[in-house]
Amino acid sequence: MIKYILFDIGNVFITVQPERAITKLSKFMDPHTAALIREKEDEFMKKIQHDQELLETGMMTMEEFFSKLKNEIGLKMELEQFEDVWCSMFSRKKDVIQFAEELSKKYKIFLLSNTNETHINHLYEALTIFDFISGTALSHEIGYLKPQPDFYYKALEKLNIKAEESIFIDDLELNVNAAAEAGITSFKFENLEKLKNDLTTVI
Repeated sequence: MIKYILFDIGNVFITVQPERAITKLSKFMDPHTAALIREKEDEFMKKIQHDQELLETGMMTMEEFFSKLKNEIGLKMELEQFEDVWCSMFSRKKDVIQFAEELSKKYKIFLLSNTNETHINHLYEALTIFDFISGTALSHEIGYLKPQPDFYYKALEKLNIKAEESIFIDDLELNVNAAAEAGITSFKFENLEKLKNDLTTVI
């Protein structure tokens, strides 16, 4: 019997658009550097991926992440400004949030996400989804990233729930497959209609 529905956050409850943050960051750096980064945005995101993973597993603080990035690309801004810009990549998916709130009347809803303290604090303030959330298992708290198997085992342990009583929703195939290997019924999120159709097969 299904009791719990576990949601990823990024590109499920919110749209994530890093290009918005990069565009805003470009105003705080040398025009030549800004032009290069905008031209090769994918390369830039890959370059900082390792540090982002350290940030999202709690092995690097936001202060350390910002300081390193500031030195590398010559940012002329303070940490507080950077945090505001770095959180500007998010926008709410109201229809999915409303649907999840309806589900919460019958099932416990949990969030399982790769994230960092700055981003989740921003989402607590900016989104209205947390009133109906029963708990969270976040990468920077448990020290593992999806799709690492230990992420799911640690998440289940933290939330004190059973895999066979849970459904997991994520927008990335790798994360969905890893959750399924951990014994959790899992579906890839593409849009709200597909999500509703997927859930009708199990609840």
